[in-house]
Amino acid sequence: MITTKELFSNQQLRSFNLLKLLNQEEHCCDYKDICHHLDCSFLTLQTEIAHLSTFSEIKSLPYKGPYLTLDYQKESGPQKLYQSILLETPSLRLIEAIFFEEFDSLDELAESLFISLSTLKRLIKRTNHFLQLVYGCHIDFKSITMIGKEEDIRLLYLKYFSEAYDCGQWPFVNRVNERAVMRLIDLIAQQLDAPVSHFFFHHLKVVAGVNIIRFAKGYRINHTYTRSTRLFQKLKEDPNLQELAQLFWQDFAQPLDALALSEIFSTYFHQEIIVNTQDDVPQTPALVPEEINIISYKEWLETLESIQKRLSLPISNSKEIAKILHNATILKEHDAYQSYLVYDYKEPYIDYFQKSYPLLLEALKKALLAPFTKRGIACPEKQQQQLLYSLLVNWDNLFLHLSQAISQQKVLVIEKGTRNTGQFLKAFTGQYFDITIHDHYEIDMRAIRKKYDLVLTDISLEKSEGIDIYFFSQLVPSVALEELNHYLKEKVEKHFMTCLAETEEL
Repeated sequence: MITTKELFSNQQLRSFNLLKLLNQEEHCCDYKDICHHLDCSFLTLQTEIAHLSTFSEIKSLPYKGPYLTLDYQKESGPQKLYQSILLETPSLRLIEAIFFEEFDSLDELAESLFISLSTLKRLIKRTNHFLQLVYGCHIDFKSITMIGKEEDIRLLYLKYFSEAYDCGQWPFVNRVNERAVMRLIDLIAQQLDAPVSHFFFHHLKVVAGVNIIRFAKGYRINHTYTRSTRLFQKLKEDPNLQELAQLFWQDFAQPLDALALSEIFSTYFHQEIIVNTQDDVPQTPALVPEEINIISYKEWLETLESIQKRLSLPISNSKEIAKILHNATILKEHDAYQSYLVYDYKEPYIDYFQKSYPLLLEALKKALLAPFTKRGIACPEKQQQQLLYSLLVNWDNLFLHLSQAISQQKVLVIEKGTRNTGQFLKAFTGQYFDITIHDHYEIDMRAIRKKYDLVLTDISLEKSEGIDIYFFSQLVPSVALEELNHYLKEKVEKHFMTCLAETEEL
């Protein structure tokens, strides 16, 4: 997470650090621990808690025992809260203002931000330090514009607008016709025979919105991609594109031609990007010198095949994932999963696998790193996380395959009462566990041990080798389901341990 002093105020830095502490479920903190981590007094902490409480995304910040906790509104979460903090950050309000408007003087800019001229100058200096450090660009005091490489400036705004606004919000209202952009993306996707997920569709909308505004203001990448030229030749007689071109001319006085398509979608028209695996993958790929750092689609496909063999887990959509991984190594920071400034939403998702399936996660990390190591190419930690998340989140039916990685576990439920919990578990988890409800007056542990893997019960039973017995003082569905989930994860982890050990020996 990027939280530099140049971009955020001290108070906002404390907010980010406090949120980071409270979002760590496995590590509870009392006020002394928090004050130590934030390097602040108890009074400052209370002020910070009061400030965070004003955000609509937070339901409450209660103390549970001696520990401070954080409860979000059900429809919100950390990412939504970070959005709210970003939108009130002076540095980012400055960056957004310069993106949308043109200012004749610093006084005019200061007035639009409701700050003094001296405060604005200090703000620009602080913001420029961050911009130069991370994006190689800066705000020019004289022209009051963003100066730098156009690709980097567009990347900055892509990340900002992607994170600061929800997918249901259109940041470019009254500047870019959202419906027209959606029609253009849909038209291109149909022409290229490339299905687009709702997440990627939204990403392309933001890409187009940012790039259209920069393009309309006269800023250029100045590169017409071969793919956009071919696409335009196929679509130029299409009535839909002609109608969109007319709207584009009315709004921006620019033709919607091959150059405009290249400017609007920029890196996604790179010749090495795979849009459709049937059309874009060469049969005998040969890398030229400038492509030496690209892991090919074929290499990714081989990597996924090795994962399937080693872990005995099917990847039914391996061709699609190979395409995603291949494109990610080309797009790098322009990839859809990298579109954030502050809050990396990939971390909690990967953390889940780290806690639940550590052996699986480590094996996947090594497998994804293998083609880089083989070719002697560096793969930074951030890129490793990007590739790992891309694999996990796009792996078709992953959680079902994990639950079915081992044979269906045979579970016996022994209850004091009328078998309510056993009946519920049988109906609810029958796909993952073979549930049997004990209905005999005798409990023969020797016979039970031979037939079952696990016993769930609310009565005291003798310990028996070769079978797991889980006793519950409250044998109710919610508690039993939680334990069954933990049990299944442990068994799956042991299965992976065996798989990995066997493949190491080969």
